[in-house]
Amino acid sequence: MKAPSLFWFTKTLRLTSTSLLLLTGVALAQEPEPVLDRPSRLSDPTSTLPMTPSPVLETIALFPDASEDMSLEPEIDKHPWKFVLHGNATATYNDNIFISHSNEREDFIFTIAPGVAIGRGEFRNELASLGSYEARFNPDRSDILAAENYIFVHYVPSVTLFADNSSENSFDHDVTLDGQYEWKRLTIGLKARYQTMNLPDADLGERVERELFTGALTSKYDLTGKTSIELNFFTYIRDNAGDRIDSTEFRGQAWVNYQVKPKITLALGFSYGYVDLSRGASQSYQQVLSRLRFRATEKVRFDFTAGAEFRDVHGLANRTNGIFSLGVSYLPFAGTSVYLQGYRRTVTSANFPPANYDVTGVEAQFRQRFAKRFYFVVAGGYQNVDYEYFASASQRTDDVYYIHPSIGMDITSWLSCEVGGQFRRNDSTQQKNDYSERTVYLQFNAFF
Repeated sequence: MKAPSLFWFTKTLRLTSTSLLLLTGVALAQEPEPVLDRPSRLSDPTSTLPMTPSPVLETIALFPDASEDMSLEPEIDKHPWKFVLHGNATATYNDNIFISHSNEREDFIFTIAPGVAIGRGEFRNELASLGSYEARFNPDRSDILAAENYIFVHYVPSVTLFADNSSENSFDHDVTLDGQYEWKRLTIGLKARYQTMNLPDADLGERVERELFTGALTSKYDLTGKTSIELNFFTYIRDNAGDRIDSTEFRGQAWVNYQVKPKITLALGFSYGYVDLSRGASQSYQQVLSRLRFRATEKVRFDFTAGAEFRDVHGLANRTNGIFSLGVSYLPFAGTSVYLQGYRRTVTSANFPPANYDVTGVEAQFRQRFAKRFYFVVAGGYQNVDYEYFASASQRTDDVYYIHPSIGMDITSWLSCEVGGQFRRNDSTQQKNDYSERTVYLQFNAFF
């Protein structure tokens, strides 16, 4: 790091620390009513691992402490139509904005992202679920909150400005349509999301402008008190700027669920998927799946999905691969939670020559609330990414490590802040894909 940059980085850290001390004094002096844990409304400001398309097995629910208040509002507005306003501002220092091996470039990044949601029914907890795993201060409550009928549209425009690399400035969009309707035995769900973004991608080894569209149509029908069936359809469209591989993927999935005991539910499932690539052979796959959901106690929950995938890269290769998804949550005390996730899945690469890669990983998170309005979270993970090229002799294996600590604070009933950092490293057999990255950020969130 150059000396001037080190000076400004040190100065920024001092300003951040002073701001947090002042905010702490204000918060303690005001003594506002403590509010529920609030997630970051922006995506993780650090670089992400390759986007995972629809072959993801299952969304793993992260569960809150049952002793905490589950209501998201002190009073629920009885008017059938309502709107929610929120917004955030983030300042980030990143020492390798292009995740480059040989040409590391640092910068300060500033993001402003207001948001609005308009809909019918009670949908605030669904807004929280739009965050990623790194929406760290609000564990998912979807397994505890009663199912309700709702529909809403959510829009978040965002402006991202770079202090030195202004060519990377971007104006992005995030639009979501989400709804659910429940009859006596049948529940139908619909979700569609369109996003534009400019983020580092470890698969490509650089920043990339990208458009994403994801869609899901889900259904569940209760045959008896213990048996139910699910029929789901998913789509994933990835459009990259430049000379990269775009993809369109469709997947249909069916499940038969049986509640063996009040705390144990078993399921058998089958999926069929088709992947169309802008360059390279199309692919189709079938998945034979089994699933176990075990609610040992109100504090210990376990979800495990495993199976085999049979993939046909048309005209080039046929392969069989094991896949799984694991989620464990443990809530030993009020305000304390521990989460563990493991997974293995197959993803189509956006790089050339055409390839798939198998991702096997584990993630852990510890979360602690203290003094009613402060939150400490530390998360870490490891991924092994094994590439298979179908029209080339190239070989590539990546080992990715990261650790991400942060502290959050409720300043008032509608304003919170978070300060944190992340270290991420990728050790690749292709040296050009090696990189390490350090980020420090300060984020303010408003939620009305």
